[in-house]
Amino acid sequence: MNREAINYVKEAEARVEELRENTNRQIKEIKEDKDAQIEKVKEQTDQQLSSYQKEQDEEVNQLLSEDEKTFEKQVESEVQRFNESFESKKEVLANRVAEEVLRRYGHS
Repeated sequence: MNREAINYVKEAEARVEELRENTNRQIKEIKEDKDAQIEKVKEQTDQQLSSYQKEQDEEVNQLLSEDEKTFEKQVESEVQRFNESFESKKEVLANRVAEEVLRRYGHS
């Protein structure tokens, strides 16, 4: 081989090696960029998920609070109704006891 051909092959090999290094560097940059984008999307998704979960928790807590207030009102109403029933029946029972006492012992 002549000297010119040898130099051409050496230059071609050097160029191939340079292209290989450039390609590897570009592949590495693309992977890093892809990983950074994936991480950014993951962070955004986690943030949105956290925000949604917080909204849902607040909504559920509000509904539970409303249900608790409604239940408390129902319980108060039932207690009031039972107290009124007890008081009215207590009066009736007291009158019956008094009538019975008078009937048995009142005429002696």
